[in-house]
Amino acid sequence: MDDLQDFLAQPNVAVLATVDHKGRPHAAPVWYLYEDGVFIISTGRGSQKHKNLEGNPNATLVIERRDIPYYAVMAHGTVEVGPAFSNEQRLRLATRYLGDELGKAYAARTQAFDENVSIRVTPRKLIEYNGRAGR
Repeated sequence: MDDLQDFLAQPNVAVLATVDHKGRPHAAPVWYLYEDGVFIISTGRGSQKHKNLEGNPNATLVIERRDIPYYAVMAHGTVEVGPAFSNEQRLRLATRYLGDELGKAYAARTQAFDENVSIRVTPRKLIEYNGRAGR
């Protein structure tokens, strides 16, 4: 379990999968914060992800390592849509993925941008893939 938690704490780009009102799947790469067992994502208000989750709060988040040994975690869960990230959350997210200097510059450029919502994915189930198929 420690390895899983360590992996989820790393700045891996994830893919968020949702379903629209017609049953069509949609998947998009996202950055995330992982806090207390919950994945927290920022997205534009009215984006396809946001619209899909307002209609169907079920989602899957896939976090993967593409280097050998391959490893992935699929988090199936329910979503709460909430307010935009605070400036502090935006800075933490940006520096997590871009490093200190680029992250601070990115957060400063996007500080006034509040046309976002937060997405909190609370996993019901975590499935690990350890690079072995056919099990």
